[in-house]
Amino acid sequence: MTLPTVSGPTPGRRLVTTVQGPLPHGSLGITDAHNHAWISRVPGADPASPVLDPFDEILRELVHYGEAGGQTILDCQPEGCGRDGNRLLELSKAANVTLIACTGFHRRKYYAPDHRLWAASSTQISEFLLSELKQGLAETLQSTSPVRAGFMKIALEGSWAECPQAALEGAAHAALQSGAMIEIHTEKGALAERICTYFMDEGLSPVQLVLCHMDKRPDASLHQALASLGLLLEYDTFFRPKYNPAANLWPLIEVMVKAGCSDRIALATDMAGADLYFSTGGGPGLAGLAGEIRDQLRFRGLSEETQLQMLGGNVARRLAGIQ
Repeated sequence: MTLPTVSGPTPGRRLVTTVQGPLPHGSLGITDAHNHAWISRVPGADPASPVLDPFDEILRELVHYGEAGGQTILDCQPEGCGRDGNRLLELSKAANVTLIACTGFHRRKYYAPDHRLWAASSTQISEFLLSELKQGLAETLQSTSPVRAGFMKIALEGSWAECPQAALEGAAHAALQSGAMIEIHTEKGALAERICTYFMDEGLSPVQLVLCHMDKRPDASLHQALASLGLLLEYDTFFRPKYNPAANLWPLIEVMVKAGCSDRIALATDMAGADLYFSTGGGPGLAGLAGEIRDQLRFRGLSEETQLQMLGGNVARRLAGIQ
């Protein structure tokens, strides 16, 4: 598929909306660009859907993340599939770690079958997303200080025909009106070209688009083409042995950096399950981003500037509408 040419408007500079309020993008520090700090159980969802809800253990994990040098996490669980903005606010305050909540939609299997999203029109979806960006997350509206979404996260299915077209259209309209960044879940990198074309044809700027899990499709030539358009590529299989990061992810990073694309990469760990947290399942834990992963970047001879770009600087700028 031929990639589009850049023609959309560029969103202006703005403060980043965190669960505790607005912050300048330069204060976010080391940032996990795609993770999960809370996932409630969803009755009626796929029984295999992840659940992450032991408050004390999650708090301990976030504290460890901060002690390792991590400062910010983008929480990628949208409304209706386990998000709890009130819990995110409590955790952020208690751990002294910046959390940024999202609005949007996930894959259909993570919702109850009768969730309103699947019957809503594109206009209704757009209005809802804009309300969560501007007024506050639905579950926090009764509090004295509602938590606002700082970005949008949407999810593609395995084929374009399976993707919820009204939700995609609603997300495009909301992003166009708000200038919000959109993190786009891809199924192992599938449909990356298609969704890029779709959103840019809708008038969105590539500054707003983050393609997630792209290291599961480690095609360096494709990645460089997408990067040349201005899109941000999110990599997160560092602790997923089945994707063989030593043979796929790490060489991909080195090739992309050598090609001058370090400003188009955002690193993350996407720990969407209690088994991956050290405190709940003995997994690598959130601290791995600022610890083991940053150590490996140093070992491979990447400059401090390059490390900080990929470990937070790039996604922070996108959250603020800056390329």
